[in-house]
Amino acid sequence: MNKAGQTQTHPAGSRIYSAGKPGQAWRVVSGAVRLDRSGPGVEPMFANLAVEGDIIGAETLLFQRYTFDATALADCVLSPWPEGGGAPAGESLLAVLTASETRAADVVALRCGQALERVKRLIALLGPRPDAPALPSRRDMADITALTTETVSRCISALRRTGMLPPDGQRRGRPQLSHQP
Repeated sequence: MNKAGQTQTHPAGSRIYSAGKPGQAWRVVSGAVRLDRSGPGVEPMFANLAVEGDIIGAETLLFQRYTFDATALADCVLSPWPEGGGAPAGESLLAVLTASETRAADVVALRCGQALERVKRLIALLGPRPDAPALPSRRDMADITALTTETVSRCISALRRTGMLPPDGQRRGRPQLSHQP
């Protein structure tokens, strides 16, 4: 991890910060971040997802400590927020709050409906950019979509069979869902 106030890079699977620790807010420049609620004697539980452009750790502006554990789902680049230091301007803060509410609605939708549709929505939410990292682990995808790892695996296999995802050996970047019938 780099010093506070500087851009940070985190490989997939690495802890970005832990609940209860002091820190600062970050903008996700690239990648995806999993946020989990945790506590003493409590198993971590998926709480939210942050993707490119989202802000994580904004609670530190008020409470000086993180509320969630943050883990890189994909290789991430984070930059300090607010940019340029100091408190965010009203319009900037409003944009962040609106994006946060939209992301929360997107995450709730990932936990409802048919299994295949949930997995497809997660892949789409993570961003259909060919230069983006590969999919998160089946376990992370299962936690996020409230499915079992076996069900996620079957969905990924079905998407590969239908050509909506490239074959497993061709994962040079995050798979894109094609819009083939």
